[in-house]
Amino acid sequence: MESIGDFLDGSGWTTALCDAGIASAGTADSFLKACHLMRTRHGHQVTLLALSKLQFDAWQATSQNDESLEAWRKRLASTSPTFKYWDIIYQFEILMCIFIRAQRTGNFNLYLDVLEALVPWFFALDHINYARWIPVHIRDMKSLPDSIKDEFQRFWVVQKTSNVFSSIPIDQAHEQNNCLVKGAGGAVGLTENPNALKRWTIAGPEQARILTEFEGQFMESKKDSHKHHEQTPSLQQAFKKMVNQLSEIIKSMGNPFLEDCPELLALDTRNCMNDVVVATVQNIERLGIDQYQKYVTEVLKNRDIPIQQPIKKNSLTLFKRPLPRKSAKGKEALANLKKDCYLFSHLYGNLGEFFCHENLEWPPSLSENGKLRLPPNKADLLKFIGNCDDGEPPVHFHAKVFDGPAILHMLPTETVKTFNDYCNNLFLPWIESAHQSSDRVDIVWDVYEKKSLKESTREKRGKGIRRKVSGTANLPSNFKDFLRDSTNKQELCDFLTERVSETEQSSWKEVYITSGMYDIPLLTL
Repeated sequence: MESIGDFLDGSGWTTALCDAGIASAGTADSFLKACHLMRTRHGHQVTLLALSKLQFDAWQATSQNDESLEAWRKRLASTSPTFKYWDIIYQFEILMCIFIRAQRTGNFNLYLDVLEALVPWFFALDHINYARWIPVHIRDMKSLPDSIKDEFQRFWVVQKTSNVFSSIPIDQAHEQNNCLVKGAGGAVGLTENPNALKRWTIAGPEQARILTEFEGQFMESKKDSHKHHEQTPSLQQAFKKMVNQLSEIIKSMGNPFLEDCPELLALDTRNCMNDVVVATVQNIERLGIDQYQKYVTEVLKNRDIPIQQPIKKNSLTLFKRPLPRKSAKGKEALANLKKDCYLFSHLYGNLGEFFCHENLEWPPSLSENGKLRLPPNKADLLKFIGNCDDGEPPVHFHAKVFDGPAILHMLPTETVKTFNDYCNNLFLPWIESAHQSSDRVDIVWDVYEKKSLKESTREKRGKGIRRKVSGTANLPSNFKDFLRDSTNKQELCDFLTERVSETEQSSWKEVYITSGMYDIPLLTL
C-alpha cells in the first residue's frame, strides 16, 4: 500500500477523498504511507469502485462502433497520459484487493500469482527490501517438495473464527497472540528484572490460552449467521454512499478517463506535469517488469550476482518528487574551460593555427557557457529606443490597440476563483470600460516564434507551473508565475478569444481580437 501511496502522492487523490467526506485532510495524507492498514485499505476500496464507475461511464460516452472495453482502454491509454495514469492506479488497486482475497479465502495459488504481479512495482518504486526478498519467497513457495506442499497449502493461513472471508496470515496471527500475551501493560518494566521477565515469558502464553478458551466457552455470542462482519445492510449502504460521493467529486474536478489531451493533469489543481513525469507514467510498468525478470535470472537462476549486492534505485520523477537538478553555471564554465584546455594541449606549439579555429558556437563576447548570452529581461532589448512625447493625449479615440498579455498582467486576480470568473468579472468588464473613450477596441496577442530572440529570452527566465486552462478550473494563486509558461499563456489567450467572440453586448461598438496567438481576426459588434 505504501508503494501505491508513493505513486499517488501529489496527484490530487487525497484532496478528492477529503472533499468527498471520506477522510479528513490528515487521515487522507496518512493513506499515502499506510499508517493505519484498515483505514488505508478502506480508502483504496472506495477509490477502486469510484474509478470503475467513472471508467465505465467514460467508455459508454466515448466508445466507437461497439468498441470493447479492453480495446477502448488500450486506445486511450496510448494517447492520453492522464487516462493511463489513473488506469494504472485502477489496475494496481485491483491487484491489492485480489491479494487480500487470496489471504482471506486461503487461496495459495492466487496468492502467488498476485504477489508475482506486484513485485515489479517494488522494483520500479525503489522499495528495495521487498524487491530483494519477495522474489526469493515466491521461488521458495513454488519449490516446496510434494511431501509437504498439499499440507502447507491447507494451513498457510489461520482461521480463528467461523465467519467467512476471515482467514489471516500466520504472521498476523502471531502478532495477535503477542498482543494477548503482553496484556494491557505489555512488557514495560519487566525488561529491567531478568527473573520477572523469565516468569512472564513462560507463563504469559499459557495465561493467554486459558483466557481465550474461557471467552470462547462462556462469552461467545450466540448467532446463527457466519457472515463477514462487513456484510450488514448499514455498512453496505454507507460504503455505497462513499463511492457515489467520491465519484461525484472526481467528476466535478474532471473525469480523468475523459481526458484526451497529451498532458498529465493533477486531479485537483489541473496542473500539467513535466514531460519527465509523463515519460515515467508511460514506461514505469515495463521498467519494473524488466528489472524483476533480470533480477530473477541473474540472482536466483544463474546466480551470477550475490543476493547482497545493492539494487540501484531508479529515483523516478513522480508528481511529488523533484525534477533532476541542472548543473550549476560554475560547473558548466569549468567544463568549457577544460574543453578549451584539452583542445589547446593538442595544438600547443602552433598558436596561429589554434586561433584560426572557432572552438565555441558563439563568439566569447556574445556567449555564456557555450550558449548565446541573452538579457534577463525582455525590456532590455528596447532600452535604446527613445521616448516619444507628442503632448497631451485626446479625450476620445477613434480606435485603441491593446497588447493582450499586458492586460493579463495588469488585471488583479485576488477576487476571482476560476477562469470563468476571470473572464466574466475582470476581462469582459475591462473591454467595456475601454469602450467608454473609444469607438473601436483592438486586442492583439503575442506570438512567440521558436528560435526567436524573444522566445529565447523567455526560456532563460524559466517556466512557471503548467496548468490546463478550462472554465471551471481554479485560477493559480501565483498568476504571474502561471503566465511565465508560453503554453499557459497561449491556452488562456485562446480561451479569452473564444469567450469574447461568443459575447453579445449592446454597449460594444467594435471589438477586434486576434485568435489567441495566431493572426486570424475575429469581429464582435
